[in-house]
Amino acid sequence: MFGKSTTFAVALAILAASGCASFPGRDPALDDARLSLDAARRNPQVAMYASAEFDQAAATLRQADDLAANGGRYNDVHQLAVLANQRAATAQDVARLRSEQAALVAQRTAMDARIQADVTQRQAAAAQLQAAEAQRQADQAQRLAAAAPAAYDYRRRENEPLYEAPVTSVRAVVGPPQQRCWVERQVVDTGSPGINVPGAVVGGIVGGILGHQIGSGRGQDLATGIGAASGAVVGANVGRDAAGTVYTQDVQRCANVSTTAVDYWDVTYNFRGYEHHVQTTSPPGRTILVNGQGEPRV
Repeated sequence: MFGKSTTFAVALAILAASGCASFPGRDPALDDARLSLDAARRNPQVAMYASAEFDQAAATLRQADDLAANGGRYNDVHQLAVLANQRAATAQDVARLRSEQAALVAQRTAMDARIQADVTQRQAAAAQLQAAEAQRQADQAQRLAAAAPAAYDYRRRENEPLYEAPVTSVRAVVGPPQQRCWVERQVVDTGSPGINVPGAVVGGIVGGILGHQIGSGRGQDLATGIGAASGAVVGANVGRDAAGTVYTQDVQRCANVSTTAVDYWDVTYNFRGYEHHVQTTSPPGRTILVNGQGEPRV
């Protein structure tokens, strides 16, 4: 009786030992997955850039926990735990990559903003320079307008005291060259070449002498010119072919002639230690009359 009881107890122990080997305890992969998920949850980059990947890893871990709590197969629970761990690690990798990409985009955006700011600053500086140049030109135009000589009355005012100021220099300003034109007679040959030049010269001399015998004064000069021209025509045709025609015509000649006429006198004078200038229509003397401010008076 006692031997049978001992045999039954040993059999129960063997069954118990074999049962523990077929149904192991909690899978350590679940703990690893939970640690990975907690680390991903504490990473702010995951919440910003990989929230969908984190939610997928958390859902996989919950599925593994539910399967383990409901007595699911060990291998199925283990595979889900490993997958949850991998997805948690993937969420952190994706968050890191997206964070770096966002940093690069932000850096490029900041660089573009700095470049645009530099361009805007240069444009503003160029605009300021242009505005300053325009203001300078406007100021210069105002100064020139203010300095432009106006029609001034140099006549003496009533009861105005006058003084003599010594003239230090006088410069005569002449006008530009003028064009002078005149009309003169010219011999023209319309026929074949071979004008009798000696005959024209002799005829001109003879005609001039004969014309000079006519009249007196300007009439005599006119007759001399007509006689010289007529004699030149006759002499030029002496010995020429009858087909040729020689005649005279009026030709206008022009030339630039320098003028000696003075337009005005540029006068420099000194009064009470200051140098003054005035333009006059006639040459001044050794002194000119001025008022107490040094203004010329006539």
